[in-house]
Amino acid sequence: MRGIFLIFLISLIAACAQQSTTTSNHPMENYKKLAYESLEVEPVEFYKNSKSDFVLATFYKNESKLTDTGTLNYVIINIGEEKVVKKGVLPQGRINWVSDYEVEIYSPPGIPKNQTETADDYKIIFNVKTGKTSNKEGANY
Repeated sequence: MRGIFLIFLISLIAACAQQSTTTSNHPMENYKKLAYESLEVEPVEFYKNSKSDFVLATFYKNESKLTDTGTLNYVIINIGEEKVVKKGVLPQGRINWVSDYEVEIYSPPGIPKNQTETADDYKIIFNVKTGKTSNKEGANY
């Protein structure tokens, strides 16, 4: 009886070890490798869209220890196709998901052009499926 139980236990451990090896090569994890290669930095933070078919990967580099200014490097990846959709750098900016397939990109200038400008003047919406960019009012670029 002990022999059968021991053989069962060893088989179960071997099956679990084999399953964890095959799981690590799952295509869903390939987006992380693609993000690291695209941004050429580590560590990268990952934010999937609500459908989990696109991922926004970001790396923030604080360039001054005295102020809270830095540069945000980002890449948007189509997970299923393992393809970079958009890549960029935002000095003092930010990017985040605003819907299933749209990200809001905020990229302020160092000095505003005039006093009537607001933060919304420096925000654009990028559709990851179509590749089109528009402002907050919907005008395409």
